[in-house]
Amino acid sequence: MRTTTMPQTNERRGRIRRFLPWLSAAVVALVLPLAACQDVLDVDDPDIVTPGNLLDEAGLQTLRNGALGNFALAWAGGGFNDGQVMISGLMTDEWMHSGTFPTRQEVELRSIPTDNSSLAGLYLRLQQARSDLENAAGKIEEAVPDPTAEARIPELLAYAGYTYLAFGENYCSGVPFSLAPDTGALVFGEPETTTQIFQRAVAHFDAVLAHAAVPSSIADLARVGKGRALLNLDQPAAAATAVASVPYDYVRYTEHSNNSTREQNPIYELNYQERRWSVADREGINGLDFRSSGDPRVNSVLDSRGGFDGASELWHFTHFQYWTDRVALATGIEARLIEAEADLRAGDVSSWLGILNQLRTDFATLAPILYPDNPPSGTLAPLADPGTSTAREDLHFRERAFWLYSTNHRLGDLRRLIRQYGRSADSVFPTGPYFKGGESYATDVNLPIPEEEENNPYFGQCLDRNP
Repeated sequence: MRTTTMPQTNERRGRIRRFLPWLSAAVVALVLPLAACQDVLDVDDPDIVTPGNLLDEAGLQTLRNGALGNFALAWAGGGFNDGQVMISGLMTDEWMHSGTFPTRQEVELRSIPTDNSSLAGLYLRLQQARSDLENAAGKIEEAVPDPTAEARIPELLAYAGYTYLAFGENYCSGVPFSLAPDTGALVFGEPETTTQIFQRAVAHFDAVLAHAAVPSSIADLARVGKGRALLNLDQPAAAATAVASVPYDYVRYTEHSNNSTREQNPIYELNYQERRWSVADREGINGLDFRSSGDPRVNSVLDSRGGFDGASELWHFTHFQYWTDRVALATGIEARLIEAEADLRAGDVSSWLGILNQLRTDFATLAPILYPDNPPSGTLAPLADPGTSTAREDLHFRERAFWLYSTNHRLGDLRRLIRQYGRSADSVFPTGPYFKGGESYATDVNLPIPEEEENNPYFGQCLDRNP
């Protein structure tokens, strides 16, 4: 996906000035001759792009580009802007807070108030991306002669499906989805349960796969997304079926550039340039050993400058080393991990372990797919069966954590461990004393919905804070 940032339009606002009385005669003298030019000057909204102006091919492409650009910003982030990828990693054990923003520290501590300003922008960007993607698909369907032959429609709907995945995996139950029609009269949505949100995602992916003009790469994007949604709905066998045809080497990225700050890879910016985020290691008792394991899937290097806060160690994630580096959104690796989990749930230990070990054997081939700009090197030794159900589950989710590091999966996985595997929150999330001292990790297992949504008359905060 090539993201494009469209220029922002600023409304020009005229100012009414009071002229001195001696100008009155001159004004009157001008009115009569200008009246003859009325037809020339009578232009509706001369400096505003109206919905009707966007129904030609150039306008439709503008809508498409803008919606995809907003998706990349909402999902991965951009420049200084947090995306779902970074915030979900901060709330879990992927990243530690080496900056000074108290709002980000609230996320890491899992004690997040609804007036958290970092959360507000994050949520609004995701809602805007969802709305823009669906609106653009609708506009294209309305404008083109044959919607069944239009590949941009399934493309936009596929990315919209991923916004619902982020809402379902990262936020509490009760997210509403409002509509913003061209009339300007906002149609408020009612709060939806986590299950309903994942069902929305599945419906979007089914619509993509049913479209006659869907490109194969977008069909695979939808298949991985559908498998992911079904896994969240505790339907592992159906999830495995959904991803069965996804190629082993498939990948779809959010792409980044230096054209503008919002298009830059935020992981590189916030980790390397700003020194606000640092690769975590064994965070809060339960955190995985992302650094100390020496696993090449999460390479890191210590920066002697330390974190921006002047107190934390700064560990760089070496797979992203420039603003233009791409971030994996969906991969054939994830498809195989979904199939492996279905085997594990079905009691087929041999097939489960076989998939995990095949992925590890092929690391040298898969690494450039995950990280094409800075592929890691190394090898991964084969795994042995740990022998018990609990140990197998631990191993499976560990493999997911290392293969899918910082790709917006970890928070959803920790919640599934609680919801589907009977784990307690304090056995999977960071817990105990906070590493900066003076505080302890709290109990949130998802992001709350920011107070800005309270303008919605149907909304009264989360339906629950369950995993």
